[in-house]
Amino acid sequence: MKIQTLIKILIVSTLFPLAAHAYAGPGVAIGAIIVFFTVIFAFFASTFISVFKVIKKSIIFLKNKLFASKKISKKNLKVKS
Repeated sequence: MKIQTLIKILIVSTLFPLAAHAYAGPGVAIGAIIVFFTVIFAFFASTFISVFKVIKKSIIFLKNKLFASKKISKKNLKVKS
């Protein structure tokens, strides 16, 4: 008889759990603010890295195009002599 009542209580408590009221306090607010600033910082850091990479590639491309004729002429001079 005791086992049947325990099983019924278990089933009822599993299907209809009571609400748990927990106090979060100011720690949750501070944690949320830290997470928010971390996401914003990561976004701007990623944007900065992407822009820097594009600028670096364009500078390297322009440098190679501007000084390509000198490199070719130096190679031709070394090969001829």
